[in-house]
Amino acid sequence: MTLVAAHIILALALFQLVNWIGEHATDFGYASTTLFEEPNESLALNFFIRALAPAVFMLALSATAVAAGHADLRAGIYWVAIYYYALRVIYILVMNIHRLVSWPRFVFHSGVGLAAAWLVYQILILPNRSLLPNLDTAGNELWLAIFAFLYAAANKVTVSGGPGARRRNAFIRRSYNRAELSYSALINERNSDDELQLITYAILIYEDYCRPPSMRTLERLFFWKQQRTTGIMQVASSTALSDEESVKLGAQKLSASWQRFAEENLYQRTLSTVTDYNKDSDYLHRVLEVMEILAKRAAPRFLPAYNAIMGSTGY
Repeated sequence: MTLVAAHIILALALFQLVNWIGEHATDFGYASTTLFEEPNESLALNFFIRALAPAVFMLALSATAVAAGHADLRAGIYWVAIYYYALRVIYILVMNIHRLVSWPRFVFHSGVGLAAAWLVYQILILPNRSLLPNLDTAGNELWLAIFAFLYAAANKVTVSGGPGARRRNAFIRRSYNRAELSYSALINERNSDDELQLITYAILIYEDYCRPPSMRTLERLFFWKQQRTTGIMQVASSTALSDEESVKLGAQKLSASWQRFAEENLYQRTLSTVTDYNKDSDYLHRVLEVMEILAKRAAPRFLPAYNAIMGSTGY
């Protein structure tokens, strides 16, 4: 049981490490599973990070164990790769981003990753020999594999990510359709301007993406917090809010801001209203992106409102 727990902890560490590498490799063409990933990606880079990272991680751990005189710790380390991909699936489902994932590609990467991890385990890890680099055998399979991995991580060949863009557009379209069906009466009752409705739906969709239903359920259990944000629109309150209550309060808050900044031009009024809702600069950028996708691809009725906002930038 202790060994199983250790393998799960190592899989979690690998999960965090791969996420960290991916976050810092986007400029080289790494495509993360988010609503706002770049449309171009490096096929080789994504393949090596997603499929071969577990094998490289296992090699590094095993080399350390052998060098430290604890070769027995290598036994069953293959399970780290299995738990890693299982954690990936759990994360995707819990965070409600399964519609943003290319499942055929995920299955391919996982299959290759598990096969590579098994081969590495059988051929390089299980044999009772040192896995540390040796100047006399610098061309052995282990270090050739690691050098190949590092080479792939540096390549910048990119391809169009059209399918990923279509998945993101479809994700926002479905989110809007659900929001309109469930909350249109609450939103329209308080926000009559099309521009403000566009802002409200964009914030609702983005907040729903950041805090999926599973996370919102957990947040409502944090009863010991005096002030917390809950509900689909993440409104601050001393009590846990239902999704409907958060939409009602969120729409009221946006309406008040919209009226307060009425003297500004439409573009600046939009920026001020969104910033007043959440002052993080990245938040404003993301909401504007959702507004654009909403107006141009998901809900064309908002296109005149979006064009009016963007046409009043003053530039």
